[in-house]
Amino acid sequence: MNELKLLDAVKEIAYNAGEFMREGMIHTVKSKSDASNIVTDMDVKTQDFVIRELMPLIPDAKFFAEEKENQELDASYTWIIDPIDGTTNYAYDYRHSCVSIALAKDRKPILGVCADPYLHEVFFALKGHGAYCNDRTIHVSDYDLTHSLIMCGTSPYHKQYADVTFTKMKELFLTGRDIRRSGSAVLDLCYLACGRVDAFYEAHISFWDYAAASFILMESGGIFHPFDGQWGDLEPIGIAAGNPQNINELLDIVLR
Repeated sequence: MNELKLLDAVKEIAYNAGEFMREGMIHTVKSKSDASNIVTDMDVKTQDFVIRELMPLIPDAKFFAEEKENQELDASYTWIIDPIDGTTNYAYDYRHSCVSIALAKDRKPILGVCADPYLHEVFFALKGHGAYCNDRTIHVSDYDLTHSLIMCGTSPYHKQYADVTFTKMKELFLTGRDIRRSGSAVLDLCYLACGRVDAFYEAHISFWDYAAASFILMESGGIFHPFDGQWGDLEPIGIAAGNPQNINELLDIVLR
């Protein structure tokens, strides 16, 4: 397998899927677990588009995707897909959503691509080749936590984590420069990878929400720290992420 050609093919698929998402029209919006957790018909259509385009690249690869029944990750080549990360943003035409595709082998990531069709940005990484946004090499910032802009997710599908989430967010707000909450963990982690923000925290997040972007982050020199589980778990886990200068203090707050 020529990994660079594979990466180019996945970048094109992610970009085209993003355009398909952006240009599409939502006809149905349904709740999954509750009113906070929604799926649109465009989520399903975009996922079908991505799977159909990826299938010929590695014919025996498995698929792990948000809008399908999934089995545990194993040693096989496995595509991990979030067809529209930031579905609520998308349903509200908030224009901060993206397509996320990762490839794992032996339960470890080897490729990641995230496409934002609104800003025409494609973040990508291949194991050992660094991380990029379009044609530009990206790298995490070097701010300590006091000078960090910190992204936070609120785990809206698991509101039993509200007390711990907002307690930690308050402490991060008081410690750091400021906090942000965007509604797309994929883009949060990609922005961390390119230095637009400096740290990230979420108490409970699903695999497809971090699979590709966490790998891009690590290839950009960032540190991805899962807790209450590990990368590749079928069940949601907590994650913290930052740079070598702020990660220890970030973990001191998040894990205490």
